[in-house]
Amino acid sequence: MAEQSPMIPEEITDPAELARIRAQDERHRRNQEWLAAHWSNLLPRARGQFVAVARQEAFIAPTAAEAWAWVESAHPDDDGAIVRYVRSTPGPRIYAGRRALASVR
Repeated sequence: MAEQSPMIPEEITDPAELARIRAQDERHRRNQEWLAAHWSNLLPRARGQFVAVARQEAFIAPTAAEAWAWVESAHPDDDGAIVRYVRSTPGPRIYAGRRALASVR
């Protein structure tokens, strides 16, 4: 296993860099909000696949690599793009031990 370099937190004070980061965060926020507002248009077709959103436009792909490739080709300037996997089954996930439980009377 390769040795990992330690993370060193740095304070960013350069106004140009701060503006770039804020603009990227804003693009990411817009894509997240667009996806939240348009889930009903994407389901159930997107189940078991990956949804990419860039410039408030969606693309459904069978793999994450294909979703990111679409982002790069269709909207290379959107550095706030997102890719999400959509579970194939709807409903809540239950995480429970698989041990036998004793009956309680």
